[in-house]
Amino acid sequence: MCPRERLDGFNMRGSGRAVIIDAGASGASGDKFLGALVDLGGNPKSLMKVAEVVEKNLPGSKNIRVDTSGVERGDISARLVSVSSEEKVSKRKAADLIESARKCSKGLGLSHWGAGFVISVLESLGLAEIRVHGHSTKDIELHELGSADTLVDILGVAYLVDELKLSGDKWWCSPIAVGTGVTSFSGRTYPNPAPAVAEILRAHKFPMKTSNIQYELTTPTGAAIAVNLASGTGEVPVITPQKIGYGAGAKDLDQVANLLRLTVGEFSGTDHAHDEVVVLETNLDDVSGEVIGRAVERLMDAGARDVSITPVFMKKNRPGQLISVIADKAKSEHLAELLMEETGTLGVREMPVSRHISRRATGTMAIEVKGKKFQVRVKRALGVAAHSQSGKAEYEDLRRISNETGLSIRDLQQIVKTRGIPRDG
Repeated sequence: MCPRERLDGFNMRGSGRAVIIDAGASGASGDKFLGALVDLGGNPKSLMKVAEVVEKNLPGSKNIRVDTSGVERGDISARLVSVSSEEKVSKRKAADLIESARKCSKGLGLSHWGAGFVISVLESLGLAEIRVHGHSTKDIELHELGSADTLVDILGVAYLVDELKLSGDKWWCSPIAVGTGVTSFSGRTYPNPAPAVAEILRAHKFPMKTSNIQYELTTPTGAAIAVNLASGTGEVPVITPQKIGYGAGAKDLDQVANLLRLTVGEFSGTDHAHDEVVVLETNLDDVSGEVIGRAVERLMDAGARDVSITPVFMKKNRPGQLISVIADKAKSEHLAELLMEETGTLGVREMPVSRHISRRATGTMAIEVKGKKFQVRVKRALGVAAHSQSGKAEYEDLRRISNETGLSIRDLQQIVKTRGIPRDG
């Protein structure tokens, strides 16, 4: 790891670092993402662990294998990840796949971000199939997309992003190359991009680019992963590159190097980062607290950055609630649809917002409670010259330790404060 990435055991993350997804030449697929993350330093054995957990929690799957190898694509060295499995079923309902994914996320110990990302990707795939085939949500069945291979791809990306400590970084993506010609699945041929790919990109207002490559450059899984990772598209921010990883597609194409490139770097030129998000809002005056609570839960699981509820007075002095959702632009369509579905509101306002964000660092701290040692993740804001200004322990870690020890969250926060956050050397 580059020395500038680490300060006293803390990784420079969050708004101080960015990851660029370069899918403009040969598109995106699950295996390309996995290969690029392994090339960045992800452990191939982690993918074997993912395969074991999927085989245990996905009914109808067995003998799941993950093989990682070094290959060349267009004279560029890259990592190729191949996933294979034996299936006892030909198709699965989207709801069943999501339920298995929740169990897998728990079994793998994914972070809150990782577990939410997995569900968001699967929901993107499911919603695309609903729009393409015109089925209801409860009836939709996934054929190739419901395979164990797909679940390994998605969970593997989440696990490696967590492992590489990239989940808190800002992700950008170039317009995604989709190729031309036709692609085949379910015994029929379809124009490129495949209908599910086109629908995913449409729903997320995500840019794509065509080329003269007669091949399926972007798969539905690759598109769903890209739109749920990236919070920015279009013009790439100015960064100082630190690491680059190349993931290879399964086929070696003649006209283009079949690669996905991930570049990790630090923002340049300012002491803080800038960010473009949208705020979704709707007013409610006839919805119960239980319905609103469930809506907040689903919005956060679907990738909203934050959700807040504000008491308001509406027309004719009726008391109501204002729901405000901060979200990435690419996820606004899905989140607005979800907000309308859960609350019954007839409209959602969308407003673009620019943000200034302080740089931050994250790391882990060892604390001892009742004779047992625990690891706690800690975030801290960084001021000018990367000096620490404040720090805060992750609530999810404190809650887990509280459940194991019986101590209150406040007591644990005091222990972390007493232990102290490592200062810059």
